Amino acid sequence: MIDDLLKNEAFLRWLPLVAAAVFIGVFVSLGFWQLDRAIEKKAMLSLFQSDAIFEEPSDFAALEQFDRIKVFGQYLDDRQILVDNIPKDGNIGYYVITPFKPSVSDDWLLVNRGWVPKTADVDLSLHGESRTIVGLSGFLPRVAIRPDEAFTEHNNWPRVGFYPTMDEVAAELSETLMPTVLLLHPDAEEGFVRRWEPDVSGPMTHYSYAFQWFTMAMVVSGIAGWYLHKKFLNILADS
Repeated sequence: MIDDLLKNEAFLRWLPLVAAAVFIGVFVSLGFWQLDRAIEKKAMLSLFQSDAIFEEPSDFAALEQFDRIKVFGQYLDDRQILVDNIPKDGNIGYYVITPFKPSVSDDWLLVNRGWVPKTADVDLSLHGESRTIVGLSGFLPRVAIRPDEAFTEHNNWPRVGFYPTMDEVAAELSETLMPTVLLLHPDAEEGFVRRWEPDVSGPMTHYSYAFQWFTMAMVVSGIAGWYLHKKFLNILADS
């Protein structure tokens, strides 16, 4: 069947134009997709930089990244997680993840209290009284490739994990967790180094990609137009 098509003059005559139309459609779609991504990034950065008040969520599952939240409850510092291999200012350390029991839910909330260097002897303990904590909704740190299991030791606390997922932390804690992580506000007490920043490229990167896709669509359109013009001249010459 393919051989027959390759021998068909009409098919070969129109194949370049059909291919051009397909490529133009793909390039334009990718360009608009990059524009949508740029809008999303602008909205995310705007939310991150917002000075809105901290509010207690009515539905933790509906939180978006960098929502400003406050929660009343109690830290549970007897089962803390140290997320290993976190770089900061040229050094390697841990993120201190402390469970928090909100007064409004039986599920536990993970609180990222910030970064500590591996070489430091840091006191991770907390006072046991109930309190209100504030911060941004976020996620556990993630890595593209993780060669092994997150936890290799399961006997001691605090427990060191290599970029664990929420499910893996929940399994270690033997508790149900809320679907968000509270990034403790830099001014809050009983935290460590906290310089939260969106781990994303800026919207200008996506505008640049969109420009490239639209440019490629214009180039293919130009080539297709030139091809049509040439075909038209050939038809006039033959007539």
